[in-house]
Amino acid sequence: MIIEDYGTALKKLTVMTQTKNLVLAHITGYDISYISKWCNGIKLPATKYIEKTNDQLSQYFAETIAKENKKIELCSMLSISADSDDITFEINQYLNAAYRSSMKKNTKRQKDFMSSVKVIAGNHDAAKFIHELFKEKLSHITIETELLILGEFCILTDMGFWKCFESTPLRASRLTIRIGLDMNTLASDPKYMRKLYTLLNRLLNYDFIFYDYTYLKHANMIIMENQFAIQYALQADDSIGICTYIPDPVLVQDIYDRFSLRFSTQNPILASAKVLGIDELGFRTAFYSVNNFFFFLTNGFDFLLPSQSIDDFLEEIHASPRVIRQISHLRIMWEELLSRVNVEFMLPTTSIIRYIETGYMFFTDAEYRMKAEDRKSHIKNIIYTMKKNPHIVMGVLQSSTETAEYYESNLSFYSNFSSAFLKKNPQYITNEASPFYIVSSQKLVSIFHVFFNELKQLPTYHQYTYTEVHDKYEKYKNFIERTIDLHNHT
Repeated sequence: MIIEDYGTALKKLTVMTQTKNLVLAHITGYDISYISKWCNGIKLPATKYIEKTNDQLSQYFAETIAKENKKIELCSMLSISADSDDITFEINQYLNAAYRSSMKKNTKRQKDFMSSVKVIAGNHDAAKFIHELFKEKLSHITIETELLILGEFCILTDMGFWKCFESTPLRASRLTIRIGLDMNTLASDPKYMRKLYTLLNRLLNYDFIFYDYTYLKHANMIIMENQFAIQYALQADDSIGICTYIPDPVLVQDIYDRFSLRFSTQNPILASAKVLGIDELGFRTAFYSVNNFFFFLTNGFDFLLPSQSIDDFLEEIHASPRVIRQISHLRIMWEELLSRVNVEFMLPTTSIIRYIETGYMFFTDAEYRMKAEDRKSHIKNIIYTMKKNPHIVMGVLQSSTETAEYYESNLSFYSNFSSAFLKKNPQYITNEASPFYIVSSQKLVSIFHVFFNELKQLPTYHQYTYTEVHDKYEKYKNFIERTIDLHNHT
C-alpha cells in the first residue's frame, strides 16, 4: 500500500467518490472549515479522535465506492489486490498510514518552526526588528497581498510604526491594509488627524480600510498574508514590551484565516473604492442631494466647468451613451445646486498653479487635461457662478512652513457634512491601488472637518468673496493667460 500525507489521501478519496466537504463535515461532526483544512494539508484531526474519525470516513467511502462499483479503481489507487474482501479495512489502513506519515512530517516541521520563531524583548529592539522586517517585505513582494493590523492607528503612530512605509517604495501590485481606529483618540489630539491625512496622501499606492477599534481591542496582532505574523504586548506607556515573530506559512495562513473574520463581520468607517458610481443609484447622486458642501481640491478644480468643456471631455474619453446620460444627469444636478447651495472651496496654492500650468483634473472617474482656451473659459465661469451665488466661498491655503505637508498634496476631500470621500491624484498611483476612499462614519467626517478648520486658522489661509476673486483675476489676468498659453497642451 502506498503511503501519502493525510490531506492528499483524503482529497483523493473525496475526488473518487465526488464527495463534498459539507458531507464529510456532517459525517464526522466537524465544521466544514476544518474539513477543508484537512484536505489542503493545513491542519490534521486531533490525535485523540483520529481513530473514530477515520472509522467514520472509511465506512462512508467504502459504502459509496461499493454503490458506484469503483472497487477496482480504489484497489489500483491503493496498490492492493482486487481480491481484497474488506475495502472498509483497506481504506482505514490507508488513512491511518497517511495520518502517521503527516504526524512525522509535522514533528519535523514543528522543530523547524520553533527554530524560526523569534521572540524580541524591549521596545527599542522590537521596533527595530519590525521596521527592518517591513522594509525587507515591502521591497520584495510583488503580488497582491493584505496586511491585517489588529492594533490601533494612533497607538501605532506614537510608536513610529509608519516610518518604514513612508521610506520604503512599495513593489506589490496592490497592498490592502486593514486596521483599527479609535475615533475618540483621533479627535483628542490634532496630531493624529494630521498624521492620518498625510499618511493617506503620501501612500497613494496603498489601500487602507479602517474599522472601529472597539471590536479589535487587545488582539495586538500584525499579519501579512502568506508572509508572517507578529504578536506584540504593550506596556503601560503603549510601547512594545515583547513581540513574537512567526514566519511558518501554514500557521500564518491559519492565523490569517481566523483573524480576518474579525474584519469581515464589521462595516468599515473608511474604505478604499475603485469607483464612486455616477448612475442614479450611485454614491455621487446621494452625496449631492443636500445643501451644504466643503471641498478641499488638490487634483484640479473639477467643478463649474463650462458645458463645452464637459462635451469635449466626453468626446475625448469616447464615452458610451450610458456614460453620457449619467454625466449629463450630474451636470444638471451640479448646475442647479451650485447656483444656490452653500459651498466652500479650499485650495492649496500649489494645486491652483498646477491646474493653470497643466489643465489636469480627475473629473468624475476619469483623468482629463483641459485645453488652454477651456481653462480660460473655466476661470471665467467660476467667477460668473460666484457672482450668481453669494454662498460660494473660495479659500486659498498659501505655502508656508506650517503648510509644508500640503505643498504637493495629492489627496482631495469632498464632504456634505454627513458623508465624505477622498480622491487620490491618479498620476501618482503606480500600481493597482484604488483612487478613492469613502468615509461612511459621520463622526469621522466631523473629525476631518475639525482638521480642515484648524488649517483655516493659519495666517496663510485666506477666504475670498466674488468681488475679491474678480478683482484679483482682473489684476493678474494677463499673467494667468500667458502662463496658460506657455503650457498649452493643445
